[in-house]
Formats: sequence, C-alpha cells, structure tokens
Amino acid sequence: MKETNAKINRVMHKWKLLILTLILAAVFCARKDELQQATEAIERGDYSKGIVLLTRVLRSDSLNPHVHYHLSLAYAYLDSANLSFSHYQKLVTLGADLKDDALLREMLAHLLQVEPYASSPIPMKRLNQFKGAFSPDGQTVVVAAAQRGIAHIYLAKLDGTEIEKITKVGMNTDPDFSPTGEHVVFVSDRDGDDELFLYDMMNKHIERLTDNNAQDYSPSFSPDGQEIVFVSNMHDKNKWEIYKVNVSTKKTTRLTKNDYWDGFPKFSSDGKTIVFSSKRNGTDDIYRMGKNGGGERVLYASAADDNDPLLIDEYLFFKSNMDDGWEIYRFNTRNKILLRLTYNNYPDWNPRVTKDGTRLILARQKKKTWQLYWLNMNNPISAEFIMEKIKQVHELQ
Repeated sequence: MKETNAKINRVMHKWKLLILTLILAAVFCARKDELQQATEAIERGDYSKGIVLLTRVLRSDSLNPHVHYHLSLAYAYLDSANLSFSHYQKLVTLGADLKDDALLREMLAHLLQVEPYASSPIPMKRLNQFKGAFSPDGQTVVVAAAQRGIAHIYLAKLDGTEIEKITKVGMNTDPDFSPTGEHVVFVSDRDGDDELFLYDMMNKHIERLTDNNAQDYSPSFSPDGQEIVFVSNMHDKNKWEIYKVNVSTKKTTRLTKNDYWDGFPKFSSDGKTIVFSSKRNGTDDIYRMGKNGGGERVLYASAADDNDPLLIDEYLFFKSNMDDGWEIYRFNTRNKILLRLTYNNYPDWNPRVTKDGTRLILARQKKKTWQLYWLNMNNPISAEFIMEKIKQVHELQ
C-alpha cells in the first residue's frame, strides 16, 4: 500500500511539474507575444498602443531591458522627455547593451536639445571654406574656398591637409564628386559667366560642360555618373529653373517650368527622382519630381524656409530656419520623424552626405568666416554624456 501511495505521489509530482512548466511557458510566450506586438506597433508609428502593451509586460517583467528600451524610444517619439529619460536610466542601471543603441541615443539627444553627433573641423589655414563634398569613399573632400576674395576648388583630407588645388583662374564654387571619384564638377566664371566645368582626376584636364550666356550653378551628379542636374536662368534671366546635362553628349534638358524660384536640385540615392527646393508656396519647401521632370509634389514643408535637400534612401537631409537660426535636419520620409542634427549659435549651410549616409559635411559661419565641419553619423554621443545631461535636467526641475 505504501509503495502504491509513493508511486501515486511521484506521478502527481511529475504532473504538477509538467503543468507548472506549461503555465510558465504560456506566460513566457504571452509576454514575448506582447513584446513583439509592441515592437511592431512602435515601428509602424502606433506609439500609444506600443506603450500600453509594454506597460502590461513591465508589471510582470520589470527587469527586461528590451521593455525599457522600447518604452524609452516610444516616449522619445512622443516628446515625453521625463518618461523617456526614466526608462533609459533603468537601461543603464541594468547594464544593458541596448543603452548604446544609435537610434535611441539620437532621439534622446533630440529631447536634450544637444547635437546627436559631434562635429569636427576641417582646418584649411587662411581659407574661407564655404562649400564641400565627400569623395565616394568618404576619406577626402572637394572644397570651394576663398582667399582675399578669390575662390578656388581644392582637394583635401579630413584633417585639412591640402592634396591638390584644382583651379588656378576665375571664381570657382559648387563642387561635387562623381560617384566613382574620377571627376569633379564645379562652377566657374573663367569664360565670362558662370558655367559648369568637369575636372578629370586622372589626367588633370578641365572640360567645359555648359556654354550659354546665363548663370549655371548648383551642379550635382546622378548616381550612375551619366548626368548632372543644375540650376540656370538660360530661358529667362529672371526665372531660375532646374536642368540636367548629359556628361558625354553635353545635351541640356529643362526639367521645370513655372513662375517661381526652383533651386538646390539633387538626384535621390536610387537615381529615380530629383529633390529640389521651390518658393511656390511663399517659403522654401522641398519637392520631389521624376528624374526626367514631371510628377512634382511636396516632400517636406513647414512655415519656415527648408532647402538644400539631399535624399539618401528614406532619409531627407536639409537646412532650415524653423528654429530661428539656420540648422541642419534629417527627416525620415517613412515614419515622419524629424531630427535636428546641429545645435549652436552659428549658421549651418550646405549639408552634403556620403552615399551610404555615414558622414555629413557642412559649412558653419563664425565671425563672418566659413569653416567646414564633418560629422561621423556612425557614432552618436555616448551613453555617459546622455546620462550626465539627464542628471542636469533633473537638477533644474
């Protein structure tokens, strides 16, 4: 009888363990399912739903770093600074690697109103640097810089070391690298008016691309290097329109025709469209059109002047005075998140980005002098810096 009871107890114990295991598995799966649902909700922009789901998970799993990460991110998207900071502090306390996530650090910098990426100067002594563009590998820059009022085109390293002075005569500006790095296009008045010129990096030869009595400026290569889009008043000296020129044939095609200023054209990174700025609605807004013109539609607009756009995949880079001074911004055209990239008391102009979006160059004016700076977009400000800034915010409250 005793042996029978012992056997029954062992069987009952096994069943209890099995039932407990199934219950725990069900709870775990439910938590995992809710966490997955929350993540998906946040990714599609339904932040409130994501927060509700995450809060539910948090009640039974308060030490889960993934929950605190997504809560911090969701609250950042909603500009709920204190709640976002609170969950980020928990991430740091837990020692979770998620505290170093680049996206989260970007959003926290936005809430703290500090630059998400440190800017480094490209020092070129005695030169007033007012425009620059990266080589395809991001290791060198082509620079338009002036000395005693005369501007030339230079090649330089990121530390400011001069590699080559491309131009010798005329006023020269608006440089851009070809996608292969074999050519540089720029604007020069060496023949009497502003025309586009092409510099061959291999044989050091300069060739004129446009030949008219107008002013041609703001050239930018297509991703395949076959065409260059630019601005000109060749059809009406009082109207600035967008054109493109074929590099091989030098055939010019007009892309816009209206009564308003159009400028700053650039091909999108996939080459299918062209982004540009226009004053059609009173202030500078950013538009998008087909690579051969047509289908013009607003891509980004605000009550301020938004211009000088560059579209890398879904990311739109541009400058704006929406916060009074001229600063550089990045707008995600997919989830509509706007991120301010520069915070300072100086005008920031002419943003240019490498084709992989990892480096940005800009011109910053200090004491009437322009200086080029570059940002490493792979390395946002550190978690330690963010925590120190959060601490300062709390001390002021």
